[in-house]
Amino acid sequence: MNKKGFTLVELLATIVILGIVVGITVVTSTGVFKNTKGKTEEVFIGTIEDALNIYLDSDARKLSFGSSVVCVLNKTHGKVNLYKATNSLTFNDVISSSYSPLTLTELVNPANKDTDKYQCSAGGTLNVYRDADYIYYYKIDKSGFGCLNSTGTLTNLPSGCAG
Repeated sequence: MNKKGFTLVELLATIVILGIVVGITVVTSTGVFKNTKGKTEEVFIGTIEDALNIYLDSDARKLSFGSSVVCVLNKTHGKVNLYKATNSLTFNDVISSSYSPLTLTELVNPANKDTDKYQCSAGGTLNVYRDADYIYYYKIDKSGFGCLNSTGTLTNLPSGCAG
């Protein structure tokens, strides 16, 4: 007599093997999802930094700078003083400038798409600095955006210069 089908042991072994494969897949894909969310926010922060750099390249010459030295930079041609802008600025000034690549409606963090922290505000005090060579720097607190998961500051100040 020819029996067709699987024995109980074969079925149980197949179910156990499939369970192990599904478990490994779920754990791996969850880690990949969290890693991707972090990288998405890094790209978004890069977009904010690009907007700051475009603002500095186009509109920073309109700012007034104090005469007190914030710090001294060591450059290849010697020491250069760094001065802070006396203007009171926010990130809203950056995105409302004529050269900004962003608008307030585009200031959304895709890493937080399913949360209430998706839409950013354009707050946050923006500190602008200029050295004697007319190189511009910025420093802004990340918490002023209200949509970032990371904390700290966005800055392009050289290390050793806290601003």
